Amino acid sequence: MTSSLIPTSIPPGPLFSIINRARVIFLNERLKPYALSAGQYPVFMCLLHHPNIIQESMARYFHLDKGTIARTVKKMEDAGYVSKNVDPDNRRAFRLFLTEKGYQVAPEIIAIDREWEKLVTNSISDKEQQDMLFLLRKVAESSILAIKDVEG
Repeated sequence: MTSSLIPTSIPPGPLFSIINRARVIFLNERLKPYALSAGQYPVFMCLLHHPNIIQESMARYFHLDKGTIARTVKKMEDAGYVSKNVDPDNRRAFRLFLTEKGYQVAPEIIAIDREWEKLVTNSISDKEQQDMLFLLRKVAESSILAIKDVEG
């Protein structure tokens, strides 16, 4: 499907930006009833799949500074979705967990993101979706390798 909304001359970077911004708007709207935001969604999902993660490890995983993760975790803690405990092996580190409330809403939060995926992929075939995911993973891996050089 060709679209007059997006000129063919737009390079990949701005296309990624358009997609991400639209997803952020969608998630922010759908997550409002849960007092969550699009910026908290990746942290929520990380904790769902990696309970007991050290806060600093999460910052490295997302290539974000520790302060950004700390602020995000604090908001989620205040909303009752996250708890953190001092790591017994390193008293300066925190281990993060979803609370019971977090686990209770997890299926609904996941469904919201699946809704977005369906909305934006409904005009492409299953094969095109598989090809797109394969290529996006390659670009994502290359992006991570590129910033490793910059980050040092």
